[in-house]
Amino acid sequence: MSTAPPATPAGPFTPPTNVRPTTNPPDTWECSLQLTNNPRAVRIVRHSVRIALLTYDVCQSAVETAELLTSELVGNAVKHADSPIYVRARARDGIVRVSVWDSHPELPEPLPLTTTDPFGRGLYLVHHLSHNWGRYSLDSDPSGKVTWFELTT
Repeated sequence: MSTAPPATPAGPFTPPTNVRPTTNPPDTWECSLQLTNNPRAVRIVRHSVRIALLTYDVCQSAVETAELLTSELVGNAVKHADSPIYVRARARDGIVRVSVWDSHPELPEPLPLTTTDPFGRGLYLVHHLSHNWGRYSLDSDPSGKVTWFELTT
């Protein structure tokens, strides 16, 4: 018997129990994941976001961008937090929004771009490839932060 994950600051994260392609997907939908803090989480979230977005007939270019940006945010969470990571993807009115929650209290800031550093480009990509993005701290229990981005579909 499985139990639902706890409510998080970004809202209750309940895994979808019956995600199947439909001929007429709803205009508004949501799916959530709870991931262990493990480097494999990036691969899992890429696949999960791809399947969810394709199931709801999101265009291929938006699916690919969402995969990339979600993996960047989850990769940051794996690197900097020591907690499970919650990911929520939802669509409404032609906008897909992906939010990533982790327990690390510091808000991420884009690093200056260099040609020599092998890291530090993730938030630059999020900023330039998304329609909108942001981050906010959570002072409640559980604490941490949410980093999110939006894409038009």
